[in-house]
Amino acid sequence: MDLNSYIDQVRDFMEKIDILNEGTQKKIDWLEEEFSLLKDSIAANDTDKIKHQIYDILFLLFEICVDYDLDLVGEWEIGRQRKQEKYLAELA
Repeated sequence: MDLNSYIDQVRDFMEKIDILNEGTQKKIDWLEEEFSLLKDSIAANDTDKIKHQIYDILFLLFEICVDYDLDLVGEWEIGRQRKQEKYLAELA
């Protein structure tokens, strides 16, 4: 399954619970909270909580992708190529 498929799943969920137009700022606030919880989970070396926090963060990021109708597969490819050019070229 590609990244855009996950975005579609999140969009479907957002439609079902009628939150498509809630705005992005609330999601940013939640991301900050989830990131803090992720740091705590890492400090505690709690793998289960780390996985859960990463899921929550990814879900919120996908919600933001829905808000802006983003194509993550295309962006992933652009970013991957940039990183290869930047970092792998330096090693050659």
